[in-house]
Amino acid sequence: MCVGSSDGEYWPESAERLRAEDQYVIGTGYALTAEEFRKTGGETRHYETVKFPIPDKHGTTVLVGGISIDITHRKVQEEIRKVLLARLANAQEEERRRISRELHDDLTQRLAAMAMDLDRILVQGPSHLRDSLRSLEHRMVQAAEAARHIAHELHPSELDDLTLVAVLRSYCQEFARREGVAVEFKSRKVPLELRREIGSCLFRVAQESLSNIAKHAGANRVLVILEGTGKLIRLRVKDSGIGFTVACQENKVGLGLLGMEERIGLLNGNFTVCSMPGKGTRVTAEIPLEA
Repeated sequence: MCVGSSDGEYWPESAERLRAEDQYVIGTGYALTAEEFRKTGGETRHYETVKFPIPDKHGTTVLVGGISIDITHRKVQEEIRKVLLARLANAQEEERRRISRELHDDLTQRLAAMAMDLDRILVQGPSHLRDSLRSLEHRMVQAAEAARHIAHELHPSELDDLTLVAVLRSYCQEFARREGVAVEFKSRKVPLELRREIGSCLFRVAQESLSNIAKHAGANRVLVILEGTGKLIRLRVKDSGIGFTVACQENKVGLGLLGMEERIGLLNGNFTVCSMPGKGTRVTAEIPLEA
């Protein structure tokens, strides 16, 4: 039996008993005797416990006890999984950046050059081909614009050069034009410089949230707020759409929401979704600045 609590805080009676019996407090706040501590080689262990009061003969609680299970192996596996997910997320972001750059700097430039060549042929070529060539030129311009849009969705080049505030404001304006939805963007006390991982994560949350609004919400107004509080940075995306019952969606969570939650969790942040039918949806992401 171990005495203590999972958060490492002890009741006064428990602390006195520990000192009297020459016990050590290690790991997540559980007591080991001196002999048990030596057997672990001084290794920190993690436990889960069920706490219960121990009364004296008068019914007064004099001690708090607990039944604990050693979960050190599970904790180690969780840390390994977290490290692997972080590496995967970073690799994915770098690949997005590479593909986006190639699309923007190579493919769109080639298409633009071909459109210019066609324009010259339109002036010099035979008149009976002009209508066909003009149609082909128009399709090339559309293809170049589509490639540019895909590159921007994969990784906006502004993320590498501008502040997160500027990038999100620009993205909200583009989304409003494309989807015909009124989007209001506000920012307060946002640090000028953010770690790349934090900026990319919050941009992805905003991107996925706006994409979900366009696909499912049926909203005509969206509010996006990015604010700093000194110790963390918070992003909120709120819409006026149809909403949903969160409890009913627990078993229908899409990969987008799971991806957002995983990304934020890797930075020790918090992710919440609040919604009610007919009342819209609010997505909130909070990430410590020292994540």
